[in-house]
Amino acid sequence: MGDGAEPGTPAAQPSADYADAVVAAWSDVLPDVSAASIGFVVRLHQAMIAMEEFDRRSIGALDLTAPEYMVLAALAARPDTTGLTLRQLQPLVMYSSGGMTHCVDRLEKKALVERRANPGDRRSVLVCLTDHGRERAREAMRTRIAALDELLQPLGDTDRATVDRGLRLLGATFHQWNPAPTPEPPRRRRTAK
Repeated sequence: MGDGAEPGTPAAQPSADYADAVVAAWSDVLPDVSAASIGFVVRLHQAMIAMEEFDRRSIGALDLTAPEYMVLAALAARPDTTGLTLRQLQPLVMYSSGGMTHCVDRLEKKALVERRANPGDRRSVLVCLTDHGRERAREAMRTRIAALDELLQPLGDTDRATVDRGLRLLGATFHQWNPAPTPEPPRRRRTAK
């Protein structure tokens, strides 16, 4: 962290960091250009790398990789059990076609998913959760939510709302460079009244 704060406890006002040093260095090299956006991107990359490590540690304890967890979560959040094709899973997991196939292969070996014939398209198969996979998905989601709650606990509601708004704006801004279709959100389960 570099600011003397304990891990998991952000400083009230974070001190200068690596991104600031990068901005300062480039400001010296290009004094006629503001390099502030470089600092923003460096922090974003650092946060992404830290999030990948957080995922590896929190989900890895369940013998799942982050993509495996994401497949289970995407399937378990659906109100039906018909499953999804590999093509439908790809934007939800943000994984390449080949990576998606290997991920599903690993989940199948762990008896967490199974491939079934797709009645709507004989050229594809549906990836469906097994009963064991559905239990593992729920366990993984509980574990992940608890870990995220602990990680984000030092941030107040105002800070969370500010970061969330910023991430939404950033996603919309970046969408112009990667106009991949937005994944369809899971439908809500109907609850009996």
